[in-house]
Amino acid sequence: IAQANATLNDDMRFSEARVLVRRRGGEVDYVPGDDVDYMDVSPRQMVSVATAMIPFLEHDDANRALMGANMMRQAVPLIKSESPLVGTGME
Repeated sequence: IAQANATLNDDMRFSEARVLVRRRGGEVDYVPGDDVDYMDVSPRQMVSVATAMIPFLEHDDANRALMGANMMRQAVPLIKSESPLVGTGME
């Protein structure tokens, strides 16, 4: 998984020959850009996209936040999306 702040060309390929990535098990390494399959969404992202969409997550009970993340993953509209009434800044 490449970092979100890795620079891209106009054709959406990595600018540098080697890119800093996070591998399975938390290892960090430089690999060729062609070997990268995934890229982070935002450098501020600490949790998954579905979890980040829960308003006031830091004030929720852990079990409720886990339930909310699982429900949010299923509830996100993909075809006709509308702006939420309460936003977290990660939508």
